[in-house]
Amino acid sequence: MKRFSVSAVAGMLFSAAAANQAHAEAPFVVADVAPIHSLVAQVMAGVGEPHLLIPAKVSPHGYSLKVSQARVLNDADLVFWVGETLTPWLEKALETLADDAKAIELLNVEEITLLGADEEEDEDGHEEESHDEDEHHHGDADPHIWLDPANATVLITAIAEALAEADAENAEVYRRNAEAARGGLAALSTEVGAQMESSSGLQYVVFHDGYRYFEHRFGLGRAIAITGGHAAKPGARRLSEVRQIMRDTPTRCVFAERQFGSKSVDAIVRGSEARKAELDPMGESLAPGPDLYAGLIRALANSFSACLKPE
Repeated sequence: MKRFSVSAVAGMLFSAAAANQAHAEAPFVVADVAPIHSLVAQVMAGVGEPHLLIPAKVSPHGYSLKVSQARVLNDADLVFWVGETLTPWLEKALETLADDAKAIELLNVEEITLLGADEEEDEDGHEEESHDEDEHHHGDADPHIWLDPANATVLITAIAEALAEADAENAEVYRRNAEAARGGLAALSTEVGAQMESSSGLQYVVFHDGYRYFEHRFGLGRAIAITGGHAAKPGARRLSEVRQIMRDTPTRCVFAERQFGSKSVDAIVRGSEARKAELDPMGESLAPGPDLYAGLIRALANSFSACLKPE
């Protein structure tokens, strides 16, 4: 039987007590959506676990908080949220429920690449102003910033520094975790980039304009989005425009999203030769936690490459 000296046992007990104390004193951290929660969980590994506010199975654009979720915000020390462009309802909730917490709006993080949102429709089906695919003030930007692993790398650093400031005793753990996470993201980007090479430039239709960062990073070339960045129900005029574009361009695939149903996509695909597939930008089919982010990016790559591949 392996034997330990009294001093060794005492040292192990001290280490265990210190670890438990660090865990107990970790800040109460909340992340708004599952992909951001995953990035925060990677940085907090070994110290604590963040709380996920919005389930991945629902759209964050028009969500209503439950009482239990309001309590989570009320207890928060630190909140990581993308910004009001993604969750316009959350800003007021943060002001009223999490007024003592520090809220980090990730769209404001320096060095993030922001891409302009696509055209939106008003209630009458008329298109509003469109924006070029270039850097913008975050109020005009597509909020799905996590779909570019390069952006996720920037976010990891910002998350680690915010946690280090809030919890100085565990600052080095957060920074070491962030360094490891950045290495994983670099490998992931290389892997997915190689996978997507055969899909570069091929035309397709997405349900809502939420994939610009993935498309921009990996060289994809779509035809059009059925609806804008907030996934409002498309009108008859919009559906007609999309069908016309599909007739005018060699559109290979139309992508639905489980969160929004597939009636509009079914109507678009009907009578065409395009394939129908599904994209999941939030990680609905994945377990929340540190592994969700890589799984989400790989799942998107698999969906795109499988649907866009030649006959």
